[in-house]
Amino acid sequence: MKEHEEKTNLITIVGKIPNQLPKAKDACLVMLYGPDLGKRYILNSASLLIGRTEKAHIFIDRDSVSRNHAKVYFEDNNYYASDLGSTNGTFINDNQIQKALLVDGDLLKIGEIIFKFLSQDNLENVYHEELYRLATTDGLTMIHNKRFFLEHIERELSRAKRYNRHLSLILMDLDFFKKINDTYGHLAGDYVLKKIAELALQHVRKEDILARYGGEEFALLLPETDRWQALSIAEKIRALIEKQYIQYDKQHINITLSLGVAMAGPKTNNANQLIKEADAYLYHAKNTGRNRVCG
Repeated sequence: MKEHEEKTNLITIVGKIPNQLPKAKDACLVMLYGPDLGKRYILNSASLLIGRTEKAHIFIDRDSVSRNHAKVYFEDNNYYASDLGSTNGTFINDNQIQKALLVDGDLLKIGEIIFKFLSQDNLENVYHEELYRLATTDGLTMIHNKRFFLEHIERELSRAKRYNRHLSLILMDLDFFKKINDTYGHLAGDYVLKKIAELALQHVRKEDILARYGGEEFALLLPETDRWQALSIAEKIRALIEKQYIQYDKQHINITLSLGVAMAGPKTNNANQLIKEADAYLYHAKNTGRNRVCG
């Protein structure tokens, strides 16, 4: 949540599934995070250039992408990715590479853009599964997205009311995120968001739902959890984030979270009311000094 700023929602329009899926012999890259979310790039050439130059087979107009950033090519019956001396590097599964074999399911990061490599084996089934995953997962942090969260909070609230069970919600917002982007760059900001998701997952049970709710805002839905238990979990997450030493590009980035906690009660008629209450406590945490839990 950003104080005194109007919230906007990013709407991704998913087109109709094409009648003709890629042939079984074709592997592909699927864009998980970037301007063309869900777009497939069929790897039916010996070598594909990825970059900001108009000559690139996969053209990406982003400052974090070099003109000739990387290439994906077929050699010895396998696909490989190779960096072409890019400014921000090429990564596979968060490991920087110069040249590396691509294995089914690998995440290929070019600047701020993330692709998933899908091999030719059983590609049709994988593609359908990937469409669903894309619709319910945040491409950067790999946790649930807002759509998935909103669908499940209504379901969990109905269940809690029907069986008289507890249900709590934690909204978390990274403090001074704009300053992090302005000081260290947007790639550093992306890295910080991923780390927050990874750390928060340490306090998530199987039945809980952790989602990226907005740009730098996260939501944690806690079934079978009362307010005091939720406040305790929120404080553990806050303390865990505060003591982290996040290293990015040889720089140390300090981060803190503000958190708002709400519990569904007899007068909670819908999910919006629960979200609004947690958001109000989050706003209070921001206004009273940040790096704290209110609820």
